[in-house]
Amino acid sequence: MRTLNLTATGENQARIKDYLEKNASEVLADKINSGVYIEKDGKRLLNKKDLNGFMNFALNEAKKLVDNGAIGTYVDDAVVYGWAIHYFEEDSIHGKLFNEDGSEYKPVVKHKTTSKPAPTIAVKPKPKEQFSLFDFMGTDTPKIEESVEEEMTEEEKDEAFEMIEQEQQPVQEKPKGSSVYVRYMQIQDKYPDYVIAYRLGDFYEIFGDNAKLVSKHLDLTLTGRDCGLEERIPMVGFPYHCAELYFNKILKFAPLAVVENMDVTVREQELATLEKIDYETGEVLTDTLQETVDNLDKDALYKLFEIFGDEITLE
Repeated sequence: MRTLNLTATGENQARIKDYLEKNASEVLADKINSGVYIEKDGKRLLNKKDLNGFMNFALNEAKKLVDNGAIGTYVDDAVVYGWAIHYFEEDSIHGKLFNEDGSEYKPVVKHKTTSKPAPTIAVKPKPKEQFSLFDFMGTDTPKIEESVEEEMTEEEKDEAFEMIEQEQQPVQEKPKGSSVYVRYMQIQDKYPDYVIAYRLGDFYEIFGDNAKLVSKHLDLTLTGRDCGLEERIPMVGFPYHCAELYFNKILKFAPLAVVENMDVTVREQELATLEKIDYETGEVLTDTLQETVDNLDKDALYKLFEIFGDEITLE
């Protein structure tokens, strides 16, 4: 069991620390103990996370699960442990930030002062007064006044300033998302009918509409990931060490593409067919599970058949 440089305050934090020490990979343990360098505001900063930061993160995740009008929600331990792995694994989630000299980083608040440029305002001249023939029949010839520029109202000036500011603002492109999400969507476009399971650290993650589908079928908690877009992307995840269990369950209702590093492995639905046993003879109907069945305790297996009958299958 690995030792992690985490200080636990209270029983709940102690349980999280114990789980991480038993299940964190060597890479994740090094992240927790040493921190990770990131780039922020043009500086190289050390991002270190602790259990207090995780508890705040878990509280926010739990709030997202609360139904409208409810005052609380129930969250399984496994879900909380999954949040813990995700919190310490994901570099985009920031804990405490430190400068390279070890001092705590404090962002500089910049106050932008912009002065409005004086716009060139075209003022419409006052129309010349029009005279009819009858106006010239008197003894005095009327004087035609020269055009006089009218002064703009404050409302008209504000509208002119606003139009100039809109013209000067650069057109901002919509963000395409993080590099991971862009890569994920490229694979999803290539396999539009497949569920894409993308390995990130110690977890496989599924995004978007497929995350909602998998969450519904597997009863997994639907969370979200910050992928550099305006809104968080729906996401479900499960640990890599029990991934085959989840893969087989997914393959019951959809084909699957598993992404690890740069490799994509396609798995079709027929691969998820359950293996069955002839309960009268004990014969395995397919060859793939023969070795597994041979290693089982036969007395225990027969006892299960007596209890569950035709309901039992081996995956």
